[in-house]
Amino acid sequence: MNRTGKYTVVKSCNDHGAVTLRDHPRNGTFHVVEYGDSDAEEALADLDAGSVVQLELERTGRRGNAWRVAAAETVESG
Repeated sequence: MNRTGKYTVVKSCNDHGAVTLRDHPRNGTFHVVEYGDSDAEEALADLDAGSVVQLELERTGRRGNAWRVAAAETVESG
């Protein structure tokens, strides 16, 4: 399952590289735990809570709410 859209950073990147996001406009919560490449990881690593980012997300497993960022582009920095 893949998702593409705008997301707001709820909790910025922690020491393990995880980021919590909120989906627009449905307000679903997503936990990013993996990155497709270093560019995607760097794009999210420096964002503060409140920043908006355009992402392509891929589910990392069949269960749970863990996602992998395939592509990222900052829309608005918080």
